Amino acid sequence: MALPSDDFSTVRPIRRWNRLLQAVLAIGLAVMINFLASQSSFRFRQDLTLDHRHSLAAESVETIRTAGRKSPLGAKQNRNWVRALILNDNFTEGDVGLRNQLGKLLEAYKLESSQTGAEWFNISQISNGLNQELLSEVAAQHGPPARTTVLILTCGNRVKYINATELIGTSSDQQTVFRGEEAVTSALLEVTEDQPAICYITRGHGELGLEDASTLRGMSQLARQLRNRNFVLRALDLTSANEIPRDASMVLIAGPQSTFSTAQAELLRTYLFERNGRALLLLDPGRVHGLEPVLSDWAIFSPEAELQEPSPAYRTPDGDIALRRLTDKPHPLTRVLREQDLPLIAARIRPSRFDEGSAPDSTLSVTPLIFSSDQSWGEADPQIQPVKFDPSRDQPGPVCIATAAERAAGIRKGGNSSGGRLVVIGTSEIASNSRINRGGNQAFLVQCAAWLSDRDRAVSLPSRATGAYQVNATASDFWTLAWHFCFIPLVVLAVGLAISVWRRRS
Repeated sequence: MALPSDDFSTVRPIRRWNRLLQAVLAIGLAVMINFLASQSSFRFRQDLTLDHRHSLAAESVETIRTAGRKSPLGAKQNRNWVRALILNDNFTEGDVGLRNQLGKLLEAYKLESSQTGAEWFNISQISNGLNQELLSEVAAQHGPPARTTVLILTCGNRVKYINATELIGTSSDQQTVFRGEEAVTSALLEVTEDQPAICYITRGHGELGLEDASTLRGMSQLARQLRNRNFVLRALDLTSANEIPRDASMVLIAGPQSTFSTAQAELLRTYLFERNGRALLLLDPGRVHGLEPVLSDWAIFSPEAELQEPSPAYRTPDGDIALRRLTDKPHPLTRVLREQDLPLIAARIRPSRFDEGSAPDSTLSVTPLIFSSDQSWGEADPQIQPVKFDPSRDQPGPVCIATAAERAAGIRKGGNSSGGRLVVIGTSEIASNSRINRGGNQAFLVQCAAWLSDRDRAVSLPSRATGAYQVNATASDFWTLAWHFCFIPLVVLAVGLAISVWRRRS
């Protein structure tokens, strides 16, 4: 009897069906992965860098979430509420890296906006022949953009043009840095807010200059930060004013060098006490400001003294005072300093504390914010050298240098009515151009402005430079890198070939 021959006629169809099924499953897997990637609930990313250089700042995240909640169309129905139009033709040949960074940044905004529902933040690329109708619509309503405009943010009938120069800046060591997140977040605030906050800055008493670019007596950098957060800044001369303007969201008095008159102090006192106004006072040591009646109404006392800080832990290498101790009571103004472990840095500081001799007031809540060390003291006469603590006339440490007071509009504090607010800080140096970017000075001042104007929902964090990264290496370096990456695959390939040969021979 002959042995049956090998017959593969029944095996081949099974193999064909098996291969077809594999192809269908592979295509189905690819389709399913892309479908899940398009769903906002399945999209996330994790920044594993220690300094979180690839993540949005907490202020930007909170701004995005707040803007999403303000959408008038409601959740899951607000697609394309905010549009970001990237004008690709307006980038120069040398701005390719800038365009790529901007695109990645906007994708991060879009991803964050999708976490709360529909993707209300939409990105559109505008170039010759691509989405020109969107650009024509914006130009017809708000005017054509300039040749340097590279990004347009729109929301309803509000629009913000952003130039290429606003996306880049210079660091303290003269390095070019990317400031796109600052520009986009401020633009998002501007187009989603119905009304900007109006901040009046007093002048006529030697205050820091609003547009002054000098290092010691200018605060142009702080002014730029406030404008970026949708503040309108206006000068206020109390010598010719009959009252604080009715549209004022807050008043800033930054380092007066001469005394406010009784009538001027009464204008500020009426604004705060009777109109539930908001004010930020930066008072320097050794200056008679004449605002004692205003401070007395709010149970704040800022005596004529200068802080002496002998503790090395509270000093910077260049000799400035670094104030690190914060109040134990949670407060929106100290949250940014506490979370980032940032000090306030200044050279000359005066006390600003709760007035223990003030009359009880059930509508007033006073919170000391920032203190010096236990070894410090408030020197009543710093002209006497050498300075030495005198318990009979000096204030012992820790010395409070920043105090916030809040008054309820109703009979009892803690009511729902929004009352007046006052923040007094014992130095104006933290607002000057020379120190605004040191420590937590900028973050604290911006947060004070946000709290005073009822816009403290977003935590203000110090800006972080984000630059383009590149690898500089020689040819030998690249060969070494290639060998390191190829070694393990080559070993696996060699082992596989050896096993294959052995199996064939056996």
